[in-house]
Amino acid sequence: DVFAAYGALALALGIGGDGALEHFRYGYVPYFAALAMAAIYIGSHRGLTRDFRETISFESSLLGPFVLSAALFAAYVALEILKLDISVAVDFYFFILGTIAVAGNATEPMNALGAWWKEGLVKLRVPDGWATDPKTGETVTDAEFDVTPAQIVGLLAGLALATADLQAGHQNFTLNNAIACFIVSDFLSVIGFGSFKSCATALCGLLAYDAFWVFKSEEVVGKNVMMSVATNQSFNGPFRLLFPRFDDVLNPLPLDAFEFSLLGLGDVAIPGLLVALMLRYDASRATDLRGRANAAADAFMEIFATERDALEAGVENRLDGDGDGDFEADGYRSGIGKRAGDAAVLAYDEAGDTSGGTISIPSSLSGRAFFSASLSAYLIGLLVAISANLLTGEGQPALVYLVPVTLGVVAYTAINRGESDRIIEFVDERDSLL
Repeated sequence: DVFAAYGALALALGIGGDGALEHFRYGYVPYFAALAMAAIYIGSHRGLTRDFRETISFESSLLGPFVLSAALFAAYVALEILKLDISVAVDFYFFILGTIAVAGNATEPMNALGAWWKEGLVKLRVPDGWATDPKTGETVTDAEFDVTPAQIVGLLAGLALATADLQAGHQNFTLNNAIACFIVSDFLSVIGFGSFKSCATALCGLLAYDAFWVFKSEEVVGKNVMMSVATNQSFNGPFRLLFPRFDDVLNPLPLDAFEFSLLGLGDVAIPGLLVALMLRYDASRATDLRGRANAAADAFMEIFATERDALEAGVENRLDGDGDGDFEADGYRSGIGKRAGDAAVLAYDEAGDTSGGTISIPSSLSGRAFFSASLSAYLIGLLVAISANLLTGEGQPALVYLVPVTLGVVAYTAINRGESDRIIEFVDERDSLL
């Protein structure tokens, strides 16, 4: 699965970079869709295997749209009103972020190659006070960590790609997009929502944020704030997916037009948080069912062993002339079956079933019902947003289309499977997934 996922991402980058799609008016559509879905898929699964992630609380989900609005407007003031050149600071920031993101992703396929890549080569000491215990939050002293071959190679790859992107001025769209996808993957692997309620609340708030700064900001400040910041040359870096715009000789672009079609990383990462949470929900469901199945099996074996002893005793009594000739048929066929069945039902109920019905155990991709549904919904929402852009001829806030579609499909899936109450009350408890 690791090699297939990264292979799909590399294939999409390669096909887009060889120039074949540039000759099609809508060549950016499958390109953006493939990159976005591959980044979400990889990030969601990387997050599922991490021992610790930062959790976005319900309170943070309420504040998120206001914090992002303040940051966006501050960037607009600096770039468009004060005319500040912040390119050096932005380049430095994305150089560090890109290096870390590429290094983190590069270790995944290497770790899958064999144990040698995960063995520690060097021990590094963490300065006292720099590390905290992720479970207790207390400061850790005398902390050390192993540096593995995979991490060393990953760091070198990260430095190489970030340096190449910087030297290209972020104008090599394939390099830019590769780093951008790695940033999304890293983001989804280390940050996630703690519950479905906080996720849905944040997505609805960010929908309003996106719609206001695209549709209404021009009425307030005289310019489309979102597009002004996104296309400003002083604010440049792998925070968006790029693809060269189709060169229509009959309808050429204005000389000052931005030369790329673009998709902001927020339009990938924010819905990706919901998709990642749905994968963790599917995983928690499988864990619950596995626990119930084990409890039922243990109960069955316990009853079976008891009845087997009783059966053997009854046979001995019968051979001695003291037993009931009907014991074997009645006792074995009905007694064990009935009591084991009752025990299995009791064990299943005591394990905490709240679904009220039969639930499929997630195994393959087709078994990850909510993950598959939400990832498919992302594709549909993205196509709807692009269609709106083509129909209006103006930049669209993609979250206005992505959020209702993804949340709507999750709701439909929950209702169809009889799990509405469970998913609304779902809290991501990491221990239940280990």
